[in-house]
Amino acid sequence: MKSQSVELTSTGIRRVLKKYTPERAISEYIWNGFDAKAKVVTLDFEIESHEFDTMRSLTVSDNGNGICYDELQLKFRPILESQKRHATDEGDFVRGKNGYGRLTFFKFADYAKWDTTYQKDNVKYNYEIQINSSNLTKYTPTDKIESNSSVGTSVKFEELSEEISSAFIEKKLKPFLRAEFAWFLELNSEFKIIIDGEELVYTSIVEENTSVDIDAAGKIFNCKYLRWNVKPNDEFSRFYFLNSALDVKGTKTTLLNKKGDNFWHSIVIADDFFDQEMLECKSDKTISPGLFENKEARNIYKILIEKLNEFLRGKRRPFLREQANLLVSSYQKDKVFPTFGDSAWEEKRKEELEELVKNLYEVEPRVFMKLNTEQKAIFLQLLNLVIDSGERDSLFQIIGAVVDLDSNDRKEFAKLLDTTRLKYVISTIKLIKDRILVLEDLKRLVFNHELKAGEVKHLQKFIEKHYWIFGEEYRFVCAEEVKFEEALRKYLYILRGIDEKTFIEHPDKYKEMDLFLAGTEYRNGGPQNLIVEIKNPTTVKTLTNKEYGQIETYIDVIMKEDCFNDYREQWTFYLIGQDYNDIIERKMTDKRTGLTMNEPNCKLYVKKWSQIVNDVELRLKYLLEKLKIERSKLSDATTLDEIMDEVSNNNTAILTNG
Repeated sequence: MKSQSVELTSTGIRRVLKKYTPERAISEYIWNGFDAKAKVVTLDFEIESHEFDTMRSLTVSDNGNGICYDELQLKFRPILESQKRHATDEGDFVRGKNGYGRLTFFKFADYAKWDTTYQKDNVKYNYEIQINSSNLTKYTPTDKIESNSSVGTSVKFEELSEEISSAFIEKKLKPFLRAEFAWFLELNSEFKIIIDGEELVYTSIVEENTSVDIDAAGKIFNCKYLRWNVKPNDEFSRFYFLNSALDVKGTKTTLLNKKGDNFWHSIVIADDFFDQEMLECKSDKTISPGLFENKEARNIYKILIEKLNEFLRGKRRPFLREQANLLVSSYQKDKVFPTFGDSAWEEKRKEELEELVKNLYEVEPRVFMKLNTEQKAIFLQLLNLVIDSGERDSLFQIIGAVVDLDSNDRKEFAKLLDTTRLKYVISTIKLIKDRILVLEDLKRLVFNHELKAGEVKHLQKFIEKHYWIFGEEYRFVCAEEVKFEEALRKYLYILRGIDEKTFIEHPDKYKEMDLFLAGTEYRNGGPQNLIVEIKNPTTVKTLTNKEYGQIETYIDVIMKEDCFNDYREQWTFYLIGQDYNDIIERKMTDKRTGLTMNEPNCKLYVKKWSQIVNDVELRLKYLLEKLKIERSKLSDATTLDEIMDEVSNNNTAILTNG
């Protein structure tokens, strides 16, 4: 036997093929079989040890044309110069065009031996070729001899790496081969891959399989649409054009590649339309309209492609909505969304941001690609700021700085933004209307003394359901009839997750607060908390030292507890009544706000009901003016019971488990 050299060093070959994995290397030999016109490629593993799960050898066999001895130097020519590159037979669809498939075995074995049988001039010949991984530049063929064997090639690999095992076959090789060959096997049911006697089944990665008829200028094409739940290996989403003999005449990439989503798809079009003679295809068998000599054929083909892409866009929309929902769920799980409060207002803001993220993903998924956790949080905060500022149109500039939006994407994005905006404008108007109604009912409770609203039965119930009037950043801890000790225990659980019994050594620990709210927003490194004591303006006309002393007792109970004396943990106390006497007024350091105590982590305010109402009015002032809601027509309630029923059933009422 005479050794012959290829034109590249062994080290150079290894460098060129360094990114190959064992499973990808094995797939090269399967492709070589199909490129040789095989219908069936078989993989057989010989077990060396069941105990240690090791393999002695792997044999890849095919029933293709074999390797002609006279063309051996062309078949085993220098790497990256495979003879397959120059295949021009009509209908050829060749994958192994890079000339390195025969050498990739060094990634999983030390030794490879080809046993090939081919036919020439009605005579069959057989010979062998050997390559050792220690020197990939040498291949050693035997002399050819006549043979009665069936044509085809088998390659036996020995001295396998430790990685090749039954676990490797099931967990790595089979999943890789499904992703590698599913689209190819789908083109023709005669193609098969057999692994240890079992056919490779790829249906598990087919998410959707649909037939559709496309009318292109009166010519009806029957097309098979496939969507994959894993990305085909090294394969774009394509149209595959087959003639009546089911030979692949050419391909064309769809318009939905590299979009940043997982919409992996293929469409197979088999029709006698592709039996006609065409001008020479590119090496990758890509078809363009110019390949058709007939003008009518060019027009039909052009319309076919347009309608196929339109069909794919229709299929992609519901898929992207599903993916968008999954994206938002994952972001919620990762806690990268900005923090929102529990109020109805904050809930609307949260819903609007989530909807915007979904809409944006549907138009341009690439925006969300390759973001780490910190980048996700920053990007979502940016979107939230854009919503708050009302400058939604600036999103086009923001997104445009990241990815290019084509004209169709821009139109779709604008339509989605308008739809979303209208939806939340309507719901927000409803929320504002309901809040105005609550404000009007509060005025009647505290200013219409003829109603004789009770402190506990009416005012406290009102405040408990609508504590948003004190700010959007609070969440409910407890209301009246809950003792200090229990209230602070609930607070510690809500704030810090501490579910242990809290004991307070203070003589006033059994006193009750009207309303206890915990802040959901942190400022200066600590939480913001609010305790409210309200006095019925019908029975308590003026706040005196008696009522003021009551709120001071609350402060004393809390501030003497070690777990609450951190200066970063802010406590705010409100004493609210119809009016206050001169003694309390002299305690005020700021009569505009009613501030009477200003300690590092404790503030006390004495406020009139008129101040509370006016504060809410000011917060809604801009919206009130824009909406011009006629508040006098909002409510028909006249009695105290009707007002309380209206307040309880209002959409802005906050559910508590108090």
